[in-house]
Amino acid sequence: MTKTNLTQTHLKSLTSFRQQVYALFETQRDVLFEIMDAIVQTPSARSYAELSLAPAFTRQWPSIYSALADGAVDIEGLRALCLEQAPRQQSRLHFALDVMAVRRMHSPTLKDRVFCHGAQREVGGKGIIIGLPYSFLAYVQQRGASWAPSVHTQRVKPDQSAVDVAVTQASWLAKQLTAETTSELALDGGYGNLKFFCGMQGVKTFATARMRNDRVLYQLPQSPRRGKKKKRGRRPKYGPEFRFADPRTWPEPNEVLEFEDSKFGRVRLELWSALRFRVKEEIVDISVVRSQIRLEKDKPPAPHWYGVHNGTTEETTLARVFECITHRWPIEPANRFRKERLHAELPKVRQAEASDLWLQLLQVIEWELYLWRPAASDSHLPWQKPLASDQLTPGRVIRSLGENLERVGTPVSAVLPRGKSPGWPSGRHRTVPEIYRLESKKRKKALEMSKNE
Repeated sequence: MTKTNLTQTHLKSLTSFRQQVYALFETQRDVLFEIMDAIVQTPSARSYAELSLAPAFTRQWPSIYSALADGAVDIEGLRALCLEQAPRQQSRLHFALDVMAVRRMHSPTLKDRVFCHGAQREVGGKGIIIGLPYSFLAYVQQRGASWAPSVHTQRVKPDQSAVDVAVTQASWLAKQLTAETTSELALDGGYGNLKFFCGMQGVKTFATARMRNDRVLYQLPQSPRRGKKKKRGRRPKYGPEFRFADPRTWPEPNEVLEFEDSKFGRVRLELWSALRFRVKEEIVDISVVRSQIRLEKDKPPAPHWYGVHNGTTEETTLARVFECITHRWPIEPANRFRKERLHAELPKVRQAEASDLWLQLLQVIEWELYLWRPAASDSHLPWQKPLASDQLTPGRVIRSLGENLERVGTPVSAVLPRGKSPGWPSGRHRTVPEIYRLESKKRKKALEMSKNE
């Protein structure tokens, strides 16, 4: 297939996707759609007014405020549509899940703000920011790349935890996929705990989460020997301790794998199956993997521990675990791309629901870039190195898409002329926005630190 035919094929695919997205916008669809095209064409924007200067935005800048305040989208339909764009040629689809905080430090009139972890040390210099946390479930096609378009975006509300939302997203993913397709989900250390693995019981997915190096689990209780008199009372639920930090408590691993990797050097993996958390009412069994990399060095990095939940019918092997773990990293540059290029922190709205809508628009843009990627040309800046067509980053592809938006077309109708705005109604009093106080359950000192905002 020639480059021209390839471009036409993906052009039709992208056009069809945009038309389906347009149909999912319930109110303010024209303005919302033009906001997405304006984001694609605007490398940097400090306000809605600058964003409205994009050629694709044919309306006036105040319409962006009204669209975010009154706009609505079929969220369930949008999530299902984005998941349909993931290729289904393989029986296993890799996904990564992480939380990204949208920074809103100086917004006391915004309800539902919470303390979040972030790179910017704003609150007392402790690596804490104030804003709205969002949990992203992203599709990852290739490890080591920077492509991770999200299929499920959900805000973590003050009465929720990131683990609660992660379990909800994993359950949704398992229900969306067919029986022939399994999902491989990779998570970081914030999810390697009892609450996550307990919530994942019964979820038909394969999930790995990094665990702390001082965890204590329990082996299965030993079955009574034949001929030995059975003791009275209930059988024990827990066997000997399995301490991550004490090798003397480790039995022989069920599987050991050593190999050379192009990125991680000499790797050694050890697998222990059927380890158990200590819970009063339930039985939560997981597998545990100890990972060592760069063993060829004199001082290799400290080993990492991973918990494995296998809700599928396929066997848990170290090769499968390693493949799942190495597909988590692309969500990190994807989060940075959302903030730096897709302007995730641009809206300074007073309603958290308006911020939710903005993140839904960014999710659509991510999939537009993914669909345009095979047909995109390397539109790089003079000081950037050229890249091959199969190595283009989202930053290169969004520049190419911005240059070809006219070819893609838009389902938006033309702007209708209107009369002069009536302005503020006479006799209507202006009210002062309510200021909300930050609440913190775990950090008592955080309330004192928030006075610095």
